[in-house]
Amino acid sequence: MIGSNPFPQPFGSPLPGGRTMAQVKQQPKKPQPREAGMPRFINYLADYSGCGHWRLIWPENVINMTQRGISQSTTAMVADPRWYQGVKAVTLQRQASKSQVEFTKHLKKVQQEFGFKIIYEVDDVVFREEIPDYNKFKFAFDTEEVRANCVEIMDMADEITLTCDFMRKLFQSKLTNQKVTVIPNFVPYNWMGYLFDRSKIQQNYDSNKRKPRVLYTGSGAHYDVGNKNGGKDDFSHVNDIVRKTVDKYQWIFVGAYPPPLEDLIKSGKIEFYQWKSLLEYPNFIVGLNAQLMVAPLTENNFNNSKSDIKFVEAATLGIPCLCQDMHTYSTAPDDLKFKTGEELEEKMDWILNYKNRKRYYQNIGKLREYGLTRRLESNENIGCRMEALTTPYGDPSRKYLRRWNP
Repeated sequence: MIGSNPFPQPFGSPLPGGRTMAQVKQQPKKPQPREAGMPRFINYLADYSGCGHWRLIWPENVINMTQRGISQSTTAMVADPRWYQGVKAVTLQRQASKSQVEFTKHLKKVQQEFGFKIIYEVDDVVFREEIPDYNKFKFAFDTEEVRANCVEIMDMADEITLTCDFMRKLFQSKLTNQKVTVIPNFVPYNWMGYLFDRSKIQQNYDSNKRKPRVLYTGSGAHYDVGNKNGGKDDFSHVNDIVRKTVDKYQWIFVGAYPPPLEDLIKSGKIEFYQWKSLLEYPNFIVGLNAQLMVAPLTENNFNNSKSDIKFVEAATLGIPCLCQDMHTYSTAPDDLKFKTGEELEEKMDWILNYKNRKRYYQNIGKLREYGLTRRLESNENIGCRMEALTTPYGDPSRKYLRRWNP
């Protein structure tokens, strides 16, 4: 007969190796792979650029590589309820459209069946009234509809995660949902941290003592490139100092530059380099051999809500960084902060004075020490993200988040 076994094996008769079918059936089941018991997380990304990496993609990599869980990121929103079976948390990054509102409503229904947590993740202010006119990306959030969409989604979330305490208080002042948690940005060691080289920093300082190299990195969002704000932007209060000190210090701009300084760019007195990909960025910055980094900002609610990324990157590399004296850079040492352009110049002369080079060398170690406390891979730092993913808002078991959310 077609399909019949030409060599029938009676149940209980020996199999190859001397075992019987009965013995095979009685064998204990093989242990499940470790992944079977891991919590599963889904991230719906708004972008695959810097924000997406700092907030979700890099933490996801650490979670997966250390087998703390199984995390998956996508921009394609999955409506099939079966996709969410076994999921512990779904994170929505900066969702703002009407279709995303409707999708979140669908998620709330699916949530009733599977019990996962919904988190809204955001690292920039989305309220149009707080975004400065000089910010060239304001148009993306500059309608009442987009603002209302963001608010509606956030109010449906079980928790909102963002980057600093000032931002937390600002969002709580504008939302019904008060479940807002701070998770700072943490730097992956295998992206930037491993590039620290104390001897090279000191050697560069000695080699450039006659004309130290001063670096600023930032996108065109910091400059009033469209003259929508009368030229007032994040750099307008220090432009005159750059021009004044252009022969004393070698200024370097990466990404964009202030329009009023274009003549110095064209003449070659200021070095300018186009933005680099995330993969290239750390090595490129190190290769510029800067003795000092600067981080000016105009004080407003939007900027006070920003992360201290520029300072943390500099600290990770062990390069001194002068920061605007405002909430954004509350983590920076007080002696490395400035309020005005004139004070910036004073601090530059102070930190770069070769006669007092011992002070510069000491700052290298102090900054690096702080930079290591912001290493993403440490238990304390990746633990912040894990606690947000696996425990309810305000849960007393949250020991790592407590540092940032007293």
